[in-house]
Amino acid sequence: MNILIITVSLVLAVVIAGLLYLARCGLFAKVTVDEREEGPFLLVFKKHSGDYKNIGPVMDDVYHKLRDELQLETTRGFGLYYDNPQEREKSELRSLGGCLVDGLTPEELQSRYPDIKESMGVAQFPASLSVAAEHPYRGTVSVVLGVLRVYPRLQAWMKKYNRRSVPVMEIYDTPRQTITYLAAVGVPDSIYEKLLNQGT
Repeated sequence: MNILIITVSLVLAVVIAGLLYLARCGLFAKVTVDEREEGPFLLVFKKHSGDYKNIGPVMDDVYHKLRDELQLETTRGFGLYYDNPQEREKSELRSLGGCLVDGLTPEELQSRYPDIKESMGVAQFPASLSVAAEHPYRGTVSVVLGVLRVYPRLQAWMKKYNRRSVPVMEIYDTPRQTITYLAAVGVPDSIYEKLLNQGT
């Protein structure tokens, strides 16, 4: 009997600890979708082809190049995801991964670091009316939960209000511990294609 009680207690403790951890990562966080003006953003990035789950090293590479080689600190990473994984083969998925740089224009960035475009793309993402949502950001589990919890609401909102389908940007804000999801519906397709062609 004592062994049974101990076993049940341990299982309950593990379950409770797991739920608390998932709650901290955003499992029960409220997801609200709205439409608002966002941007502009200065993007420094690289292109990634293939499964979105493998874009992390691309973002890390950009971050470390900015920090270690250029002594340029950034606190926000981003991924710009072009394709719906439910409609396209994983090997054919297109995305950009990198960092947002604050306080500089593309011209100022390139003037200070003239070699930057040899290894990374640099572009201004324009201010735009965007369908937006937020989710807590506390590591990889938060990213997975965000995909499962935010995208269905984002897609339902866009369908309800007849918004055109566009690539979705996820902004990973470390100080705020928040992922912001933006479908910048006001940005023309030509801008998205230009960014994709510029990525290295």
